[in-house]
Amino acid sequence: MLKTISLEKKLLLLAGTLSVLFIALSTSYFLYVRNNVIDQRRCALEPRINFIGTIIQGYYQDYLDGELNLEQAQQQAIDEIHQINQVNENYIFVFNDDYLLLESVNNAAMLNKNVKEDRDIKGVKLYQLLYNEAIYRKNDGYSHYFYHFNTDGTEQKKISYSQYFKPWGWVYGEGVYILDVDASILNMLTSH
Repeated sequence: MLKTISLEKKLLLLAGTLSVLFIALSTSYFLYVRNNVIDQRRCALEPRINFIGTIIQGYYQDYLDGELNLEQAQQQAIDEIHQINQVNENYIFVFNDDYLLLESVNNAAMLNKNVKEDRDIKGVKLYQLLYNEAIYRKNDGYSHYFYHFNTDGTEQKKISYSQYFKPWGWVYGEGVYILDVDASILNMLTSH
């Protein structure tokens, strides 16, 4: 059969086959890199949240030592976390046992309001998920859900890591948007 096909058609068939192979390999490589970057970003959340925990613990100690009253200690902790959010464009959130949102750059309109019933596009009660994960650690503190992306308001897939500070009844954590990961990979691949 190949003998009856012209050289031009054989070359087109070869070029088409190589193109499909190239696309398949490129897609496979992109997914491999994407999974690795997602894993790296996910693992980076825990030490950063541990650092936030040391900030909270420091202000708690100032309260215990009598250097600050409870309200001052808590407000200064929130102020410092807010500053970290502003300077580094982080997605750190803090809410309490009553689901009162104390800090969030993505949900500033809900600050000091109850967020217990807030749901994502799939119906998941976000803050209850984060609370349960921080307390019970079923997934080692990690949660997967959809949340408002800060630039355009659409809900995007997000992975968060959260912890619980029992003396104040605070849940605090940070997340990474998968859309951010994809954008950074595409930027990396197109800039080289």
